[in-house]
Amino acid sequence: MLVNLSCSGTNKLFSSKKTNTESGLGKTLMPATPIREVEEKLVTENNEAPDPHSYFVIIGSFRDVNNARDHQAIIRKDGFESSSLLRNEAGLYRVSVMATDDVTEARKEVTRIWAEYPAYSDTWLLIQLK
Repeated sequence: MLVNLSCSGTNKLFSSKKTNTESGLGKTLMPATPIREVEEKLVTENNEAPDPHSYFVIIGSFRDVNNARDHQAIIRKDGFESSSLLRNEAGLYRVSVMATDDVTEARKEVTRIWAEYPAYSDTWLLIQLK
């Protein structure tokens, strides 16, 4: 038995150029790469209590405080006007560009940084343990 198959209607089925409307998606809800989220306890630095916020967007991590300060100067030139240094129990200095109590807002900021600043594609989310 000989079967003749036609491909005339398959272009629509296998087209990779679907719009958000065609695919049924209104917008992307999750980034293509999962956001790295790390829980850490922050410690006092120079007799100042740790930041009371719960979520921090981290754009750099350093063992030496001077390297962390140098990184702050670099990111300021790239448009990150305000940043703060956080220290964890292991003695690492984290360069934070956002502190918030809203996890959704923090995740959106990580995703925004990834999209707008490819050089900072290793930005991640620190969750402070209290």
